[in-house]
Amino acid sequence: MADLSWSFSQVWNTSLEQRPEKELKPRANIWASEIGGAMIDRYLKMMGEKPSNPFSARSLRKFEAGNLAEWVVGMVLKRAGIAYEAQKWSSFRYPGQLEVTGKADYVVEGKPDWEEAGFQISKLELPEFFGRATDAIIDHFSKSYPDGLRKVVLEIKSCSGMMFDKYQNLGPDPRHQCQLFHYLKADNLPEGHIVYFSKDDLRLAEFGVMNPSPVEDLYRDDIEAISHYYTRGIRPDKEREVIFDEFSSKFSANFKIKYSTYLTTLYGYKDQAEFDTKYKPQVARWNRTLGRILDGANMTDLNKQSIEEIKKDFPNFDEVVEKLRAKGVKIEEDMEGGETTNG
Repeated sequence: MADLSWSFSQVWNTSLEQRPEKELKPRANIWASEIGGAMIDRYLKMMGEKPSNPFSARSLRKFEAGNLAEWVVGMVLKRAGIAYEAQKWSSFRYPGQLEVTGKADYVVEGKPDWEEAGFQISKLELPEFFGRATDAIIDHFSKSYPDGLRKVVLEIKSCSGMMFDKYQNLGPDPRHQCQLFHYLKADNLPEGHIVYFSKDDLRLAEFGVMNPSPVEDLYRDDIEAISHYYTRGIRPDKEREVIFDEFSSKFSANFKIKYSTYLTTLYGYKDQAEFDTKYKPQVARWNRTLGRILDGANMTDLNKQSIEEIKKDFPNFDEVVEKLRAKGVKIEEDMEGGETTNG
């Protein structure tokens, strides 16, 4: 292969990996994007403890890909003439609990001047799909909402195609619902939308969160829990390596450990690869066994061995199986798409 006289890719990759690292300092507030995360990790961060496993170069690039997805949505809003406020800071505190702070991606509202918007932005050299998307938005919203748009918070989450399919099939992640609910609660707004952006093929999926709603129970419980640990100086327990994920109705290697910035300090694993090597085969075998049980298949010797292992860690396994049967759950092939980015 011929030598290149200069390299665009080298500069690009290097720049993405040079994201400034924020200094970790002790703090007494909860970030909205942390809600639903591992209590032990959050506690250590709030205490200002230095991570043993800082974000890798690949993780930093994934964060920037998330920022790019957020920018794309913002440009479409702008191109369509829809008024918005970006990165709106908000704060909320229940009595006796820690303060929760965060920045909403976009707060959208108002009655756009559709014709002026199209004229002003048409002169920009934007990709063709912007024109198609925004022309469709202008046509739809101008006809459907002649009096303007209700104020809505948009929270943009970029993800792989596989994770996108998972959200479409199972609904939004409870962590993302709680994060979005914070912005609604803080500013007394009635409605927000989680927008999942597939980095693979530019698909969007949108889910609503309302205020008030049952999401507040999850939001408040999380705040009360971390406030209890922090104010009393109690270090939370470590996470379990293997969990039963109610969201997907499967066993899973705990992503809260896999992506922990304290992976080595807390659990002794050198990196994510070492954690995956140990637990992915076990989880796959357990899920195959669970699938065969739900299908009513005969148990092999390996299935029986898996059941014994499962019941040691999950004594209520028989109850779990009965609940899954009652819901008609079927175990499909495992979807490994990685965590959603752009928190």
